[in-house]
Amino acid sequence: MVKKIILMLCLIACMTSIFIFSSQNSQISGDLSGGITQKIAEIFVKDFDTFSPEKQREIVEGMHFYIRKAAHFSIYAALGFFAFLNADIYIRRTGRKFLLSLPFCLIYAASDEIHQLFTDGRCGSPIDVMIDFSGSVTGTLVAFCILNIFTLFFKKISKNY
Repeated sequence: MVKKIILMLCLIACMTSIFIFSSQNSQISGDLSGGITQKIAEIFVKDFDTFSPEKQREIVEGMHFYIRKAAHFSIYAALGFFAFLNADIYIRRTGRKFLLSLPFCLIYAASDEIHQLFTDGRCGSPIDVMIDFSGSVTGTLVAFCILNIFTLFFKKISKNY
């Protein structure tokens, strides 16, 4: 019972996070992702702090698009992961778990982009739906693999005892 509640709360937390990020107007969203991109550049670009402010800004602007898309992919990977784990609780057949979790994630991604159409300065993008759904597919596959590894591991342990 506790497992069901925790997994459902994780799924709801992912959905809520996505909704909150999508509710931010373009200025707030851009500032947030720009700040994150700045920090990533400071960490991963060698000698970033020695560059001129113009060069730093150029580097950050060049990375910004990819960081935003990676964020889309990542949060939806988490959504797919928890959607699949929730499906695993209620459904026995693996194919049906995918048939429940993947359309759920696709519909949520599409509704999220529609939601952005009503947010100041934001727009919905079919490309973002595809990126989001790709993340969801990846998350469900990771959940599937982890569940299978644990299942095989525990079957092997139980045979030895």
